Amino acid sequence: MSTNNTENKKQISKKGLRKGDFILLAILAVAGVIIAGVYGFQMWKRNQAHTQESAYYVQVDVNNRAEALLPMDTDGEFTFKNIYAEGENVLHIQDGKVSMHSANCPDQVCVYQGELTPPTIVPIVCMPNVVYVSILERSEIDWSLISEEIVPEELRDDYNAYQTAH
Repeated sequence: MSTNNTENKKQISKKGLRKGDFILLAILAVAGVIIAGVYGFQMWKRNQAHTQESAYYVQVDVNNRAEALLPMDTDGEFTFKNIYAEGENVLHIQDGKVSMHSANCPDQVCVYQGELTPPTIVPIVCMPNVVYVSILERSEIDWSLISEEIVPEELRDDYNAYQTAH
C-alpha cells in the first residue's frame, strides 16, 4: 500500500500545474492588484482631502483633563506639569509635526515615539505622567471637555456655539 501512495505522489508531482491552475492564479492576481489599487487610491484621495481642507489641532490632556488645544501651525515647545504624578513633559510642535521633546518619567516611551503628523489617530501617551497628546480635526473636538481658557481664537465661535446649545 505504501508503494501505491508513493507512485501516486510521483505522478501528481510530475503533472505539475495545469492550464486551468494558471488561469485561476492569474485571475486572483489581477483581482488582488485591482482591489489594492482601488483601496490605495481611496486612501490617497482621503489623505489629500484631509490635508487640504481640514484644520488640525493638538489636544493635550494631563491627568485626564484638557490642558491645551493648540493649532498644528503653532511652532514651539510647551511644558505640561502633573502635580499629582510629579511629572513634567515638554511637547514640541514644528512644521506640522508633533513630538514629545522630553519627559521626566523613567521609561521615555513617549519621547521615543517620534513625530506625529495629521491625519493620524495614534496618540502620544506618557503613562507615568498621565499625559495624552492627540491630533484632532476641528470637527472632532469634544467641546464638553474643553474649558474656555484654552480655546484658540479661531475656535472661539465653535466653542460659543456649543455653550449656547448646551
